Amino acid sequence: MGNIDQREYQTVVLAALLHDVGKMLQRGSFGSLDTKGQHPQVSSDFVGAFKGFFSRFVDFDLFKTLVQRHHEHAGSFKDNLLCQNAPEEYRALSYLVSRADNYSSSERGERADSYQDFKATPLVSIFSRIEIDKHLPEVQRYRLNPLMSEAAFPDKFVTYEENEMNLHLRKFGEEFKNFVDAIGQSDFDIIYSHLMTILMRYSWCIPSNTQEEVPDVSLYDHLKTTSAIAACLYQYHYPNFNEVEIKNDKTNKFILLVGDLSGIQNYIFNITHVGAGGVAKRLRARSFQLNIISEIISHKILHTFNLPLANILMVSGGKFYILLPNISDAKNRIESIKKETDLWFFKNLNAEINLNITTMPLSGEDFNDYKVVMNNISQLLQQEKKKPINSLLSENGLWNEDIALLDIDFGEEEKLCKACKKFPGEYNKENDYYICSRCFDDQRIGTLLHTSNYVSFYKDNKGEFKGPLGYSFDLKESSKGVYLVMSIGGHSPVYNYPYNFRYIANYIPVFIDEDYCSKCPQKNKCINIEQVKKGQPLFFECIANESQGKKMLGYLKADVDNLGAAFAFGLKEKSTISRVSTMSRMLDVFFSGFMQKLIEDDFPEIYTVYSGGDDILVIGPWDSIIKFGEELNSKFKRFTGNNENLTLSAGIAFVKHNHPVFRSVEMADNALDNSKDNKDKESLTVFGQTIKWFMLSEIIKESEKLEEWLRQNQLSSGFVNNLLIYSQMNNSFKKTGRTEHLRFLPLMTYDIARNLPSLYDRDPKKKEIRLWAESLKNLNSPRLHHLGIISNYALMANRGKRDE
Repeated sequence: MGNIDQREYQTVVLAALLHDVGKMLQRGSFGSLDTKGQHPQVSSDFVGAFKGFFSRFVDFDLFKTLVQRHHEHAGSFKDNLLCQNAPEEYRALSYLVSRADNYSSSERGERADSYQDFKATPLVSIFSRIEIDKHLPEVQRYRLNPLMSEAAFPDKFVTYEENEMNLHLRKFGEEFKNFVDAIGQSDFDIIYSHLMTILMRYSWCIPSNTQEEVPDVSLYDHLKTTSAIAACLYQYHYPNFNEVEIKNDKTNKFILLVGDLSGIQNYIFNITHVGAGGVAKRLRARSFQLNIISEIISHKILHTFNLPLANILMVSGGKFYILLPNISDAKNRIESIKKETDLWFFKNLNAEINLNITTMPLSGEDFNDYKVVMNNISQLLQQEKKKPINSLLSENGLWNEDIALLDIDFGEEEKLCKACKKFPGEYNKENDYYICSRCFDDQRIGTLLHTSNYVSFYKDNKGEFKGPLGYSFDLKESSKGVYLVMSIGGHSPVYNYPYNFRYIANYIPVFIDEDYCSKCPQKNKCINIEQVKKGQPLFFECIANESQGKKMLGYLKADVDNLGAAFAFGLKEKSTISRVSTMSRMLDVFFSGFMQKLIEDDFPEIYTVYSGGDDILVIGPWDSIIKFGEELNSKFKRFTGNNENLTLSAGIAFVKHNHPVFRSVEMADNALDNSKDNKDKESLTVFGQTIKWFMLSEIIKESEKLEEWLRQNQLSSGFVNNLLIYSQMNNSFKKTGRTEHLRFLPLMTYDIARNLPSLYDRDPKKKEIRLWAESLKNLNSPRLHHLGIISNYALMANRGKRDE
C-alpha cells in the first residue's frame, strides 16, 4: 500500500462516516444547533460545533469541507454544498466522498408519488421488501428507539408520534456528549469505533432516503458502507487523486472478500464427557471460540490493509464479508493470511476447521446491482470449499506430501488428552487426568462465558486464549495492549479503548446456589452431586430432569428457509450493498440479540449452543423445547412483518441426557432436513412427523388434553400406546396407498368400544373422551393425521406417574 498520508486518510474515512448525520438531526431539535436547511449543511454545522474535539484526530478544514460538499448535482443542492465548488486543494477528495456516497446509495429506488415529510417518515422494515414467490405483506415500520433487540420489531403505523423524534435525538445527544467528555486520548481507532457504535444505536431506525416509495434502508448502514467504500477509494487512488479517475465508475477499484469456516459442526459436537459438567461447559465454549476466531481473522485482514471496522460488511456464524481496495499486492496479502490461518488450524486443530476464502473484483457500477455480486461470489465460495487447506497441500504446483504426517509426539497412551483424545495432554492435578491446552481452554471459557460482558482482543499473545495469526483474546473488559474491546453483555462502553458492541447469544442455565440439588428428586442417583458449584453450567442430566414426565433432552435446530435466494433475488432490482447490509444486520439482531433475551426471560432452563446469523441450536427439557419452537417461529414471523417469503424451519430430536452430543445433533439435523423437504418448507419435524407451524398450537392443546386424561386415569397408557400403532398404520396407508394398512380402523373401533365409556354416558368428561376417540375414525380428521405427535407427547409427559 505504501506510506499513505495517515491523517488525511483518517479525515476522509471519518468524514464519509458522518457525511449524512444531518439527515437524522434535521428531523427535530438538537440543542442549540441550527437543524434547518439541507442535510449537508446540518452535518457540517454538527461537526463544526465540536471543532475542538474533532481537530484532535483529523485535518478539520478538510473534514468539514468533505462533510459539507459531498454532492455533485447542482439542481438539487446549493452551490456551497457541491463538490465542484470546493476549494481546489480539497476538490478531488470531495469527489471521492461523493462517489462513495453514490455507490452506497445506489439503493435509491422509485421516487414516491408525492412528497413525504422527512421529519415524520419512519424506516420501513427491510423484510417488507423481500419477495421470492409469494406476495409482499403489508408494510410495517420501526419506532424510534436506541437499538435493543426487543425494540427492533416493526409495527403498523404511518408517522411518528408527537415529540417522538425530539426525544430520540435528545438521547443521541446525551450519549454523544458523554462520549466526547470521556475520551482522554487522541487515538483515531477509539473515536471511530465509538462513533460507529453510537450511530448504530441511534440511526439504525432512521431511513437514509425518505423520498423513496419504500424507504427501507437504514441511515446507519448507508453511513457505514459509505465510509468503507471511501477507505478503499482513498487507498486505490493514493497518491494521485485525479478527479477524472475518481469519477470513473468502470474500473475495478474494489475487492469483495468472503471468508467461511468449514467443519464447524463436527468440531463443536465431537467431544466427550470429561469432569463435572464437561460437555455442558465445553459445548458453548467451542461454538463461542469459532465466532471469535472469525472475528480475529476479519480483524487481521483489516489490519493488513489498514482499514476501519466499517469494512467488515457482515460477520456472523463463522462467515464474514469484507470490502478491500484493489491495490497491487492485495492478492499476496490475502494468500499469506490464508496460508498462515490454514497452518494454525492444522497444528492446533488437526485441520478439523478450514478457512475458505474467495474474492472478486468490483467496479463502481457493480454496486448498482449487488444481487449479481452476491450470487457470483457465493458460487465462487462453493468452488473454494472443494479445495480444503489447499494452501498447505500444494506447493509450486506439486503435492506437499509431508503435510499428511502430523509432527506430534503422543508419548504414552495414558497421557493422551482425555477430552478430545487427539493431542498429548498435560496432567491436571485437580481432576487427576491429562488434558491438552485446547480442551483446557474449552473448560476455562465455558466457566467464564456466562458471566462475561466483554471480549478484549490483542495482536499478540498477551491474551489468556490464543487464536490464529498470533492474535489472542480475554474474557474481560480490557488491559494494556488491547486493540479492541467488544461488549457482549449489553451496551456498556469502555471509553479508553477502541470499542464495539455485538449481540452474542451465550445464555446457559447455571446452578444458582449450591443447595440446588436438595430440591432434585434424582439427587440420590446423581454421580455429580458432590461437584456442584454456584455459577457452574447445569449438567445435561439436570436440564433433562426439568422435563415434565420422562426425563429427556430436546435438541432443536432451526434456520431461515431460502435465505440464499432472499439475499440473491429477494430484493429484486433493489439489491444494493446498503440494503444487504441492513438485512444481514437485522437478522443477526434477531438470532443473536433477541434469542438471548427470549431464552433468558422465558425459557431459562434452555441451553444455547449457538444462535446467530440465521440459525439456532438449543438444548433443553423435551417439553420446553417444543414450546420454545412454537415461540421462536411466532416471534420470527412478527420480526419479519409476517412476510411469507421469509419463513423458518426446525427439527427436534429427543434423547437421554448421556446420548452422544454429535449423534443427538445429527438426529436434529436430519429432522430439520425433513422439514426443509416439506412442500413450501415453513415446517417443524417432531416425534418423526413433519407439520406446518400453524398446526403446532392446536396439536399441543390436543396433546395436553390427552395427557390430562392419562394423569386422571380416565385413559390407560396401554390404550394410548395402541393409538400410536394405529397412527403408524394410517401413515403407511397414506404413504403407500395399500389398503391392508386400513386394518387399523376396525382394530381401533374395537379398542374404543372395549376400553372407553359409552357415548351415552351421563358423565360429561367421559362422554367428551369417547367423542374425541370417535373422531379418530374419520380419515380426514386432523387429530388422526397428528395422532403420532399427540400420543407421543401425552405418553412422555405422563411417564413415571402412577397410572402408568
